[in-house]
Amino acid sequence: MSSLAAARCRHIKVSGTQCGSPALRKKSFCFYHQQNRPLTVDCYYNPEEYATGEIALPVFEDAHSIQTVIRQIVQMVLQKRLERKTASTLLYALQIASSNLKRMELEKPQPEQVVTDLETESESPTAALIEEETARESSDESSTSAQHEWNARPVNASTKTAEDKEKENDRSDEDLPPGTIQACYRPGPPAFVRVARTLLSAPPLIATPSSARW
Repeated sequence: MSSLAAARCRHIKVSGTQCGSPALRKKSFCFYHQQNRPLTVDCYYNPEEYATGEIALPVFEDAHSIQTVIRQIVQMVLQKRLERKTASTLLYALQIASSNLKRMELEKPQPEQVVTDLETESESPTAALIEEETARESSDESSTSAQHEWNARPVNASTKTAEDKEKENDRSDEDLPPGTIQACYRPGPPAFVRVARTLLSAPPLIATPSSARW
């Protein structure tokens, strides 16, 4: 199932806004809020005595959730339901969580990157994006390799065009020194035709009767 078509996470933040991330398949919450849920923790002023109060710990995902816990700690300290040492430890932890909010905002995933199915890895949008990117890179490499092979192929005389032959002739003329007369080859008749012409044009070797002397 695509993350864009998946149901929305039903987690409600302390500020009253809904999470809105794609929920897991057959679940009501997204991957993050399925593992991180609000808790209610008992507090003790004296560990050996009964619990003196409760603190609702929301998910530390924004400034509103941290502000809510700080208010509860201050209230319990004033009512002497929480020890000061424990309150100091809690406030220090909230300070760390507050400083980490900026990093959480920078690393906030896009909806298409959120996993919607834990059982099938191929259903995750990230896996689909990786497969598509790999197929595109393979196609680009194949086309580039074919182009290189085409450029490196040997050029036969039969594949040369008239323009290529003309360029070669011009290049050979440029290599000659100035003032050189270049002879042109003209194909003549075959050898047996030249021999026949020579025999016919030669004078007869035997004298005729009219020219003989008695």
